[in-house]
Amino acid sequence: MTSDERYRGMDAARVHAQLTVPDLWLHYLALGGTGDAFDLDGYLQGLVPLDPFQQDVLAQALNEALRDLYESYLIPLSTPAAVDGGNDDRLRELVEQLLDHRSQTRRPDHESRGDEPS
Repeated sequence: MTSDERYRGMDAARVHAQLTVPDLWLHYLALGGTGDAFDLDGYLQGLVPLDPFQQDVLAQALNEALRDLYESYLIPLSTPAAVDGGNDDRLRELVEQLLDHRSQTRRPDHESRGDEPS
């Protein structure tokens, strides 16, 4: 990706994430970015260079903002999963079956080595 494509892509992501430059700058600062808002705005316009590490911090800030935006549009399931363990007997039965099967197929170490217990 060329530097032109990179800053244009980041600015497009900023617009898509519905962030103003000052809002993006705050996210960028929170992740350890060291540039000021003018540097960030200049970079997004292709006027000011940012070193690769600062570009990565900016990319991370944009990725987090986009993830938050998309998660807000997720459609909830009609039957939400029980958070507190709830009454999902099917899950409990499955776990018990797996544990029973594991204990039946597992041999003690002395049997697998051919040793007798002392």
